[in-house]
Amino acid sequence: MATALELPDWLLVEILSFVPLRDRLRSSRVCKRWRRLMLDKALWKRLDLSPYRVGPKVLWQLLRQYLGSGLRTLKVRGRLLSVPRAPLLSPALLQELGKRCPNVACLSLLEEDLRKIPFSCLPRSLRCLELQSCELPQAWFPPGNGPSSLTHLEHLVLDRIPAFSDSQLRALSRQGALCSLVLRVTYRVTQQGLRDALPGLGHLRRLELCGCSVPADGALQAIGRFLPRLRELRVTVAGLTARGLASLVGMQALETLGLLGPPPTPDKLSAKHILSFCLLLPNLRVLSLQGMGLGSADEALLRKGLAHCMITVGGLPLEGWGLRGLS
Repeated sequence: MATALELPDWLLVEILSFVPLRDRLRSSRVCKRWRRLMLDKALWKRLDLSPYRVGPKVLWQLLRQYLGSGLRTLKVRGRLLSVPRAPLLSPALLQELGKRCPNVACLSLLEEDLRKIPFSCLPRSLRCLELQSCELPQAWFPPGNGPSSLTHLEHLVLDRIPAFSDSQLRALSRQGALCSLVLRVTYRVTQQGLRDALPGLGHLRRLELCGCSVPADGALQAIGRFLPRLRELRVTVAGLTARGLASLVGMQALETLGLLGPPPTPDKLSAKHILSFCLLLPNLRVLSLQGMGLGSADEALLRKGLAHCMITVGGLPLEGWGLRGLS
């Protein structure tokens, strides 16, 4: 059996990539060879710091010693919910991240206070930005597609962002490259805000609108009117009726539809209503019904009538749908 000393560099790097970050950093003290291997770009392509409570000093150290042009994905948990509350990120750190890691494409921030971080400090190379339980200022996203915007940003996830409002949604409509938008528990967004912003988001191909305060019928009417080229839609259906669902009939490009409970009353929206509507969508291939209160007979009806679709039926998930395919 070969020892670690006999293994080639590429295989050791592959093994080290599965080692937890803390142990990986300690392994650099084993010998000069391992210290050299720790600088390999392949080890720092995806960095998830969310399991750890790191401070700014540790982030700066990682940035200066290990992170570089190989980094593609970075996930960090801030200290918004810690005691004492103190920001983890700073404008200087984010600007340095953009300089040292010019190829970073995905940034995920959890529980961080961004009220003193200008949007313009984010790395210009970002294609995916995910914010979860973060604090934002009232006006954070740039109002236009100018120098302060992220011209390559394609995917945006806003999950439990209390300050996100109609004005910020309107600002997003000027991010020309944006093709996927996820809004979860953004209760300040109103029906009028959707009507004002969606005309500028006609380039979207994926939209998730869950846990918001906008009535389901009103949201679907605005979506059906202004986003006819949408391919994937996932939405909370509180108060949804057959009439509201029918407002999506014009979305002939729709391939994936997800409806998340609470269950509507059968007289307003039944399995037969859903079946009749889905048969009018020629490209529909995936139907997800979570927490809709459908019985086995309803499920059988849908599976028989939509044999060409992949159908998932279940209870309410503990967490919202995730953003897939953004590694």
